[in-house]
Amino acid sequence: MTRTTFTITAIAFVCSTAAAAPQEVTCESPCSCSSAHGKGRWSVKNDPETPPTDTSTTQAVTPSDIFSWAGPEVLQRSKRTGLEEKWFAVTGRVVAVRVEADGDLHIALSDATGDKKGTVVCKVPLKPQWCDIRETVFGWTPTRFPFQTSSAKRLKIGDPRVVTIVGKAFWDVGHVPKDQSNRRKYMPDYAVWEIHPVMALHVIQ
Repeated sequence: MTRTTFTITAIAFVCSTAAAAPQEVTCESPCSCSSAHGKGRWSVKNDPETPPTDTSTTQAVTPSDIFSWAGPEVLQRSKRTGLEEKWFAVTGRVVAVRVEADGDLHIALSDATGDKKGTVVCKVPLKPQWCDIRETVFGWTPTRFPFQTSSAKRLKIGDPRVVTIVGKAFWDVGHVPKDQSNRRKYMPDYAVWEIHPVMALHVIQ
């Protein structure tokens, strides 16, 4: 009886592990990734609204500024609300670039000067509207296509660039800790607040 029970349990474990295996994504070019998948406020993440022509309505901030923001009350399927409806131009130094399983490019920024803490993720969706920006970012790396990944793939970058990224703020509920603070639960040096989607990117140096 014990042996039979162990065998059934082992088979169940193997099956559940296989079922939970992450789906592999293949990126054929900067603007094309097969089997890319995502969820969680998807329509908000791919908001196609362009920045206002009146730049005075876009607030200039640094990554450490965003890192100091408090967390809002936002549900998994909420529409944009509060700070998420506002435009920001965040200037910082690129410290990391990743490709996620949903095809998004993640550009991590820290302050370009000074020693204030806080890293902010700015996300570039996998849609034709963002192809020019994606090509620019991939151009900073020696990435060779095609490549495959089943999780976040960190890309090599050369000299860290200082950039200004324009977009709306986004509260990524998938990274919120139990205390609802603006600190990612597994990466406390990173803000939960993001710029998503990136609607303009300007290289400063």
